[in-house]
Amino acid sequence: MSKLFYLSTQKDRNAEAFPLLEALRTNGWERTFDWADREASNESEYADLAVAEIAGIRDADVVIVILPGGRGTHVEIGAALAMGKPVFIHAPNRKILETPYPCAFHYHPTVKLLFSERLDVEGLVACIIK
Repeated sequence: MSKLFYLSTQKDRNAEAFPLLEALRTNGWERTFDWADREASNESEYADLAVAEIAGIRDADVVIVILPGGRGTHVEIGAALAMGKPVFIHAPNRKILETPYPCAFHYHPTVKLLFSERLDVEGLVACIIK
């Protein structure tokens, strides 16, 4: 049985996440929704995209966040927490969690924080596939 994940980050950072996506696929994981190539230009399309992203979170076993994120990243974190999903946040440093001010949800008990300047694919995969 395949394990399912949802990835949240800035749209223009999707290429940076590619090694992580490949490592997860190699370990039998499947992405629930790939928003990277989706374009929206009107309210109806934005609504459809929002519904698809929430469904992707709902269908996932885990939510992976690579900070800095996009405008919807913290909405996705909140949705995942509300649904009881484990959240793995990778950030280059702790400062990003405190700027411009601390976000309590980064410290929720179901959130696992990982820090490294470059995306630590091995460390992140090891935490997720446990």
